[in-house]
Amino acid sequence: MDVIYFVKALLKKKWWIIISTVVALALSFVFTMDRAKLYRSSAQMSTGFTTNDAVKLRDENVDLYAADVKFNNVVEAFYSPAVIGLLCYDLMLHDLTSPKPFTVLTEKQRHTPIYATFNRPQAVTILQHKLDSLQTLTSYQPEERKLLEYMALYKYDYESITKQLNVGRKQRTDYIDISFGSENPELSAYVVNTVYRQFLRYYRSLRSERSVENIGTFEELVNQKKTELDQKIDALRNYKSSEGLLNVEAASGGELGLINQLEKAVLDERGNNNILASSLQSVNSQLALASQGQTVYDNNNNEIVALRKSINQTNDEYVRGGSADPVLADRIKAQRQQLQKLMSSAPTAATSGKTVTREELLQKKAGLEADWKASQLNIANLEAKIRSLRGSVGSYANKEATVSTLQKEVDLAQEEYDRLKEKLNTALDTRTAPPDDFRQTLKGQPAFKPESTKRLKIMGLAGMSVFLLSTLGVLFMEFFDKSIKSPSLFEKNVDLKLISTINHADLHRYSIPQVLQQKVDDDDATRRRQNIFRELLRKLRYEVEASNKSIFLFTSTESQQGKTTLVQALAYSLSLSNKRVLIIDTNFCNNDLTVQLEAKPTLETFSMEPHEVSIDKIREIVTTYSVEGIEVIGCKGGDYTPSEILPRNHLLNYLPQLKSYYDFVLLEGAPLNDYTDSKELVNYVEGVIAIFSSKLAVKTNDKDSIQFLESMNGKLLGAVLNNVNDDYLEL
Repeated sequence: MDVIYFVKALLKKKWWIIISTVVALALSFVFTMDRAKLYRSSAQMSTGFTTNDAVKLRDENVDLYAADVKFNNVVEAFYSPAVIGLLCYDLMLHDLTSPKPFTVLTEKQRHTPIYATFNRPQAVTILQHKLDSLQTLTSYQPEERKLLEYMALYKYDYESITKQLNVGRKQRTDYIDISFGSENPELSAYVVNTVYRQFLRYYRSLRSERSVENIGTFEELVNQKKTELDQKIDALRNYKSSEGLLNVEAASGGELGLINQLEKAVLDERGNNNILASSLQSVNSQLALASQGQTVYDNNNNEIVALRKSINQTNDEYVRGGSADPVLADRIKAQRQQLQKLMSSAPTAATSGKTVTREELLQKKAGLEADWKASQLNIANLEAKIRSLRGSVGSYANKEATVSTLQKEVDLAQEEYDRLKEKLNTALDTRTAPPDDFRQTLKGQPAFKPESTKRLKIMGLAGMSVFLLSTLGVLFMEFFDKSIKSPSLFEKNVDLKLISTINHADLHRYSIPQVLQQKVDDDDATRRRQNIFRELLRKLRYEVEASNKSIFLFTSTESQQGKTTLVQALAYSLSLSNKRVLIIDTNFCNNDLTVQLEAKPTLETFSMEPHEVSIDKIREIVTTYSVEGIEVIGCKGGDYTPSEILPRNHLLNYLPQLKSYYDFVLLEGAPLNDYTDSKELVNYVEGVIAIFSSKLAVKTNDKDSIQFLESMNGKLLGAVLNNVNDDYLEL
């Protein structure tokens, strides 16, 4: 379906849409005629959530999200049953005690059982008590339940009040707007002022209760944490006293520093030991060369010897001083690095220098071995001293871990105690400080004029809504309607040649001759419809006459497609053009054609030898129709096919001989989906015309029958779309 189709479909249904819209406008006008006048009063209050000076003094950056949550809490408190209940009690007390009540009951309301059994003095006492004590009525008490029902008569119940009460924050400000509408302007002003007062009472009472509860809770927790803190401090003090560790850090700090210095000295001495080992290895190599009779040169000068002696003297001085002098340690380290450079720069076998004898090498070896052993002893002494110091510090480390654990527990208890004490101080400050900064900046006043009834807006909204809904309804039905109700839809869904379209005609009130001869005496619309039917039938008649065929079978895919009516109408139209037509009812499953034309059922019984066939004998079994030029052969009808019921030499064998007398022979067959009658009759005719009703939705079995019609090898003249609504003829 394209857009043009939907537009035309809407235009065809335009009067339905227009009438629906007009009815909606009329109904909305009627419903708003008796609408009561509504007087609305407004009040305004500031909260101080975003403009509180105290907040500004503490923190210039106001938390807008937290302020927004506070605004929501205040609005919800206004709508709470407690605040609305207090407002209702105040209103009810006013009407019960004031000579000028806001609401006056009607006569019908005065005759109700609730009003008749109402106890006014008792109600005043109960309401005043509830209002003073900030309590709400409960339906569990019989007296209070009756009072709630009585208040509902006055519309002083929760639902009635909240329906007309509007409370909300004025966007991006510190203010909250309160408005209420009623039929009484004084009632509206009284409500917006009273609801603020009742909210303030309820809010301050609730906050006071919370502060008292918080102070009691915090005091108990603070005392409990103070006791725990004292216990942990006593445990730490007792442990230190029993172990003699009043200052563990001072006791262990000096020895730990000495251990670090000794470990550094061990590293330096090991480096010196490595240098001596390397020198000793070099002397051994020179002795090996001397033993082989080779000349050995001195690869060491007096500078190395002097430097080594200086290192030994400085090291002795450093050990005698307790290995605690950092200056001597740095000097020894620098000298050893210098010695290492000298040793590495001297080659093991030189070709220049002073010649060294074997005795000199042995003497040098002895000196190196003595130095190396002294270095080994120094390393052993230093490591022994380190082990001794570590043993003495180990006990301090274990005790220090215990003291550290106890100290952490004390610190944690102190932190919790300080935090709870701070909360207690905050709760005490809140109790002594003003509970809120609410101010009523605008008092409600009685309205002079009622609010607009907004009748035009309501009517416009109703009319527009119905217009859109009716339009969408039409489009919805058109979209989901799968029937082939227009020629364009037929061509898209049925792959058959459409030779004619027949509109819907009122053939129940008028006979076919009356319609075709323009003898209809009715309104213009009916006459126009009948004229269209006649012209469309003439187009079908032209297609039949132009086909150069005389024997036609009318069939359909399903029943109730209009074959019987269309065969009669076409036969009558052909007779108007001076054609002689024979109608044969071969629809055995539904012989409506025989019944409607009151034809003699002779088809099943007729049998004649070929040499005996003549027009005169065949005309003996026909029934003459009331219209000249039309004759009918009927059938008895039954659950059988032509091949099963017709005799050997039946009439259908002689249809070609009938062409000499009749201009056209029209046969009606059974539906293709359910019966095989039409498939058997195809062999006896020259052309086939398929009838489709516009109410038909093409299904799978219809497509199978359509494929059969397409495979008739030229016998199919085309299809006729029958019973089309006039609005869809051009779609």
